[in-house]
Amino acid sequence: MQISFFTKVVLFLALYCISDLSIKKNILKKVMIRANRAKKV
Repeated sequence: MQISFFTKVVLFLALYCISDLSIKKNILKKVMIRANRAKKV
């Protein structure tokens, strides 16, 4: 089965965006946890 170049590009961009979002969410969670710890102290 031959997958077209355009389809490969779309899938690659989708995966890149999903991974980018998950990385940003992890960073936000870490920042929020640090902020909460700072407020408690």
